[in-house]
Amino acid sequence: MSTQSGRTWRLVTPVLGLSALALAGCVQTGSTDLQVETVGRPTGSVALTPSHGGVQGGNLVLVDTGVSPDGPVTAAFGDDAAVECAFDEASARHACLAPEHDVPGTVDVALSADGTRIAETASYTYTTNGTQDMPILTVETQTVRKHAEEIRAGFPEDVQLGAVLKNGEPVDVFGKVINDAAQPEYFFVPKLDDAIALREAGIESKIAILYVSQVEDIPLMLHYDIEVAATDPAWVAAAEEIVAGTGGTLRVHLWVDTGMGREGVTPDQALPLARAVEEAKHLELTGIATHFSSITEHDAAAIQAGDTTNTTVAQKTRFDGAVTQIRDAGLGQDALIHAGASDVLLNELDPLYYDLLRIGGMFFGGSAENRVYSWTMELQQVKTLPAGWCIDYGCTEPTQSPKKVGVITHVPARETQVVFSVGGQEVPVLLNHRNVITLDLSNVPDAVVGDEVVIDFNPDSFYMLDASLPLPVTTSGG
Repeated sequence: MSTQSGRTWRLVTPVLGLSALALAGCVQTGSTDLQVETVGRPTGSVALTPSHGGVQGGNLVLVDTGVSPDGPVTAAFGDDAAVECAFDEASARHACLAPEHDVPGTVDVALSADGTRIAETASYTYTTNGTQDMPILTVETQTVRKHAEEIRAGFPEDVQLGAVLKNGEPVDVFGKVINDAAQPEYFFVPKLDDAIALREAGIESKIAILYVSQVEDIPLMLHYDIEVAATDPAWVAAAEEIVAGTGGTLRVHLWVDTGMGREGVTPDQALPLARAVEEAKHLELTGIATHFSSITEHDAAAIQAGDTTNTTVAQKTRFDGAVTQIRDAGLGQDALIHAGASDVLLNELDPLYYDLLRIGGMFFGGSAENRVYSWTMELQQVKTLPAGWCIDYGCTEPTQSPKKVGVITHVPARETQVVFSVGGQEVPVLLNHRNVITLDLSNVPDAVVGDEVVIDFNPDSFYMLDASLPLPVTTSGG
């Protein structure tokens, strides 16, 4: 927690989880050696298989009405027009294609036969186009909205807000929520597809791609009014040739690698690249940027003391030197200078604010009481292993005594440590083969199939979704 001028910033960390349909009707069968619990669906209730699918629609859904008329039924997915579901003899269910939907979220499905409502209303969840056999992750958009409002309310004056969206889908939903709540001057995204999604969602703020962009994509960038990163003079020359044929202007940001080892040129190459951009008639040097690698709470004192042994001070010195060289050469006079991210704002490092702060993690941090993400699944199998039972390849640690375990599937690997909890109790992982995970339920003796498993991530290192994962994501709260 830190305060400045009456502002209060709280670094909140996420507790993640996914939701699936609740299962009921537990029975238990077993032998003296191996006990296995199974689960079924109550007779007469409505079931959709699958109960979720991508927003693009066209997903086959098998509907069990609970009364099973063999004639056709219709299904209305939310406010969309009803679709016809013919009876499928192979599954003894009605088969229909889910219509497309504008945004992720859960809708009611109303069933009718011959114009008369039948059975109860079921639910169908629209998600992003992730791998649908993975558990669904829910984004609580109202919490994102609340964070955005708090950030804007306490944002430093005369500094522009750049919202960074590196979470992957649904980038359009994130963008609209943050835009409505905080009205950022800029959006920064990692790839062109994300920028296009924001434009098509109606975002009118400036949008810039953070990383290297393909020259071949420049016509699309011009069409959607997207700003890009200039990487080297050869890229600038190729871009100028393309843009010259349109008569338009491509706005570019010059990234300086001051000690991150990532995007940008080294400081000694910043001036030649700036000159190349300024000499290109159809390119405009819109921004000069860097990315700090090691922001800490001790940096303020180091900056004040000019301690160049401090990593942040060393990076700032290199960046300021590159900017000074560019401007002393009469270049980039109106270019926006930006370097700081959420950690700079949280630590209130005013000398690193420059003209704009790129804020990402602060929109998406959460806590158990103030969640942005909810990611849970259910125990899919529960059994008791006898003493001396092998676990994992190699049988390196056989059970010493009977051990109750639970099995879950299709949980992707993460770059941070994953923690699983059942019934509010953290449970150890005995085996993790990604597609199949075995949990030690010794401390949860009453656990049964269908119990919720909450998936949490290391709060010290996890902020946002991993956009490279094919998770199906939905939203709650509009």
